[in-house]
Amino acid sequence: METKMAAGVFDVTQLNLIRDAHLDWCAVNTVEPTSVLGEEAVAYLLRAYGAGCDSPQEMIASLDRYISERASHVQLGSPAIPSSGDER
Repeated sequence: METKMAAGVFDVTQLNLIRDAHLDWCAVNTVEPTSVLGEEAVAYLLRAYGAGCDSPQEMIASLDRYISERASHVQLGSPAIPSSGDER
């Protein structure tokens, strides 16, 4: 029997799948799981699971596609884009 996420609540099996995908991705990419990037990765994996990626491999593939797409928009040597928290 397949269990689906109900209103943002995950059961232990689902959390273990997401955790395993997160730890595997972090290990392969040499990312500390509790770093800013590690936390962004697990947040993405939670969303990917909620969107229908129900295996660690699917979640990791989705995260890799997202990271690749995000990186494709970065141009080395470009000036930094100020954020709302920057002093003016």
